[in-house]
Amino acid sequence: MNVSKLTYNPKWTAILIIGICIGGMLIGNYVQRFRISEYHWIYQYGSYLNLIMVFSSFCWSFFHPLIVWSYKRPEWRKYLIWIIVGLIPLIYFITMMIIVEIKFGNKIT
Repeated sequence: MNVSKLTYNPKWTAILIIGICIGGMLIGNYVQRFRISEYHWIYQYGSYLNLIMVFSSFCWSFFHPLIVWSYKRPEWRKYLIWIIVGLIPLIYFITMMIIVEIKFGNKIT
């Protein structure tokens, strides 16, 4: 019996993280059309799917460098570009939070 070993491929994982994040954002944008219509359920389920996809890619983006470092410890520098690409959703989220704080920080209180 031949058992295959599951390996963590940083290149495909980084591309998948970005794809899930962009796909979630596109779904969230598309379902806004159904917000006020007889197909309101599409908006509800699409919004939940949007939240799940975007926040899961955000969490996966946070743990991606740690996973690459733990699996590929001796050669992790070779995968530095894919670590940075995998961090794009996390960097985007942090940047947007900083922009919101700068723009609306004084008005919220």
